[in-house]
Amino acid sequence: MAFAGFSTDTLVSLPPELFSEVIPNITLPSELKVTLHIFYRLSRQRVTPRRVSWDELHSDVLLRRSLRSVSKLRPFDDLLSEGLGAAVRRGTLLHLALPVEERVHNWYLVHTTLNRTWVERLTNARTVLAPTSELPERPSVIGLYEQNIGLVTPMLIDELREAEERYPREWIEEAMREAVRSNARSWRYIRKVLERWAANGRQDAADRAERPIDIEKYTSGEFDGLFRRGSDESDL
Repeated sequence: MAFAGFSTDTLVSLPPELFSEVIPNITLPSELKVTLHIFYRLSRQRVTPRRVSWDELHSDVLLRRSLRSVSKLRPFDDLLSEGLGAAVRRGTLLHLALPVEERVHNWYLVHTTLNRTWVERLTNARTVLAPTSELPERPSVIGLYEQNIGLVTPMLIDELREAEERYPREWIEEAMREAVRSNARSWRYIRKVLERWAANGRQDAADRAERPIDIEKYTSGEFDGLFRRGSDESDL
């Protein structure tokens, strides 16, 4: 049966290294399917750090159907374990095992600098991971970028930290929101927005809407001639 086409133009943001360094070297279908599915799931999360548990993956109907096409004879658990294990050994994913209420919970995260630091801190401290919904801490600028824009490379970390020192936190958050609204999820776009605000001042749409128009400026001031003639380009 032919694919009928996508229902939206919205794309899942994926790091370029996934296509240049990871996928060309994958030989196991289970690893490829599990890796892409986890990136898809994590792209829809808005928590820090983004992570998915073994239980969530095991109960994922879409992933189960995807792995069933690899082999109808092998159990789903075997295919899932094979795909996760291969991705962890390759370094694409990070695996965190933590004891919670007399059982071990297994979590999987995309291998980034921030996620690796988070996993190492919890592993060394043997901290019990709280449920996702119980993480009230405000994400850092780097974490906020990973939540809404994409993965942070080591080179980008320095630029984000520099921006955090140069601009107010509220500016950076709003610039990221503008990037999301404009479907331009890139640091280059966000940086240009911040530079424009720094050069020209940040004027919110609400502020501009509340600011009354100076009618006298256009009727009796320096622009009165233009106002009387009209705005046709031939008069300019």
